Amino acid sequence: MKGSDKGVLAAQESQHNENCWPLFMSSLILTDTLASLVFSVMGEECEAKILGSPEAQVVQTDLKLKMNAPLLVCCFPSAGVIGTIAANTMIEQFEMDEVAHIRSRYMPSAAVFLDGRLRHPFRIYAKQEKNLLVVTAELPVAEEGMYVVSSALLDWATTMGVKETVVLDGIPVQGIPTDRKVLFAAEEEKIAELEEDEEMEILKKGIITGIAGSILSETLCRDMVGFALLTPAIPMMPDPEGAIQVLKALNRLYDVGVEVKELMESAEQIRKKMEEVAQQVDGIRRKQPGPSRGGYERMYA
Repeated sequence: MKGSDKGVLAAQESQHNENCWPLFMSSLILTDTLASLVFSVMGEECEAKILGSPEAQVVQTDLKLKMNAPLLVCCFPSAGVIGTIAANTMIEQFEMDEVAHIRSRYMPSAAVFLDGRLRHPFRIYAKQEKNLLVVTAELPVAEEGMYVVSSALLDWATTMGVKETVVLDGIPVQGIPTDRKVLFAAEEEKIAELEEDEEMEILKKGIITGIAGSILSETLCRDMVGFALLTPAIPMMPDPEGAIQVLKALNRLYDVGVEVKELMESAEQIRKKMEEVAQQVDGIRRKQPGPSRGGYERMYA
């Protein structure tokens, strides 16, 4: 199973944990023919600028959008759905508008409902006052389509004047993460700036795959700086504490102004539940002793 698939699995399973994560948007996915029909009707009713190849197209629905070298923040579901939580927090808090979406034959034929509203599964939001673009998705991109999708996205981002692209994500670990320091991986020209933040550390070695890795790889070929802010995360349930860490780092770097008070309350609720589960699991392990592993289990498989 690919890393992007695992991330989506985490996002989907998280929807069954409403008591743990009250802010996580509920969604309903329509598949195959019905989804295609719905989006066909939507396409007939909107005027849009389309940029990209037939295999991957960015459809800009806000034709009046003008921005001045905005920051592009990419948030996709993976460990702890940290990226998704961070994206939803910014979108809701800043009342960001959906300004574009990506169509591609390399994404599942499905439609997503968020709070009862039909949405494209791969969306781009903007807030001109914040000079901020946020990209998020609920569904995976097929391996063979990573290049064309990431290229189409960054081609469009270039027309918006984007000079920096950051990925917010989680690194899956076993158990409850104890070291929440944010780790970064960046292009050479960005490393010195990031090293000035004493609350972050460089991730010296690893592999980022999936659409996030493809986007970062593509920034290397363009007049655009790409980097990732990562933090250890609970793999298979929403982890707002991890999202808090990457959002705080984003605030320090760009003075974005994201409030994390509500996330902190949710994080405390989840931590208490996880500690209860951990105690129960620990009791079982004591009865059945065996070798254990620690540290990062993987980056992105």
